[in-house]
Amino acid sequence: MTRAEIPGNPERERRSLERPPNRPTESPHERPRDVARRAPRALAARDGLPLPAPRGEEVAARIHPPGELPLEEIAGREECWAMLGPDVRARLQAQAGSILEWWARLDHTGRPRAVVLGPNALCKADPVSRDGRPEHDIKRVQLEARAMRRQSFDTSRTPPAAPAPTSPRAAAGAAPRPLPTVDLGLTPETLAVLGNFPAAVQDFLQRPFLHGDARGVVADWDYQEATEFSHRELSVLFVLSADRNVTFASGVRTLPRGGSPQDAHWEVECYHAPIRVRGPAGR
Repeated sequence: MTRAEIPGNPERERRSLERPPNRPTESPHERPRDVARRAPRALAARDGLPLPAPRGEEVAARIHPPGELPLEEIAGREECWAMLGPDVRARLQAQAGSILEWWARLDHTGRPRAVVLGPNALCKADPVSRDGRPEHDIKRVQLEARAMRRQSFDTSRTPPAAPAPTSPRAAAGAAPRPLPTVDLGLTPETLAVLGNFPAAVQDFLQRPFLHGDARGVVADWDYQEATEFSHRELSVLFVLSADRNVTFASGVRTLPRGGSPQDAHWEVECYHAPIRVRGPAGR
């Protein structure tokens, strides 16, 4: 199973994203930077909620263990995308700018909903009824297209855990101490999905929110599994958004028959974009 392709979602659009100036190009086959699994030290809390880390304080993303992903027989992404209809699909593409990543699935009422990431916006289409007629309500979060960053992760196997990152004091000869972590307030169901990604992908998805953007983080995801003769393929799409940032991951995990999760091969495309700041008149 590869990431589903639709008109308006060619591979060349993935390569057209502008990289920040003087940023070295990552090789798509480069082994991702390993981020340790560790017992987190939570930051101070107020009213039961974790405080965002002050700027300048060194913190780490929480790396979560994989959870179970229940599977059921439902309509596939391409079928659900077709059920949206040409008008809804055209509106999504127009608001996103172009389609970099997407998914569509049925909601609890059996009607299709969709999420689309483009250079200009993160868009969602949710089914509604107006005057007894089924329609779709499309909402978007506008993004800074020129600041969008993309990174590829390609691993021959899920990286093993490494020693927990420590503060710079350790390099100076002081006793090492684990870095504090920031709790983004994600639900157990969300963490179960997030934890299936390699540690470096989990770090990429959470890091933009660690300094002052950890409140009100909203998550959404979709996953499907296909069983082949020699292996199983799990396709996972995952998005986080808050007041200032959006991160998105689209990955495929290939697991050989009879293999353990440590034998899995991940290919993941990750995106980060700051949310566009609106002017006084909403422009």
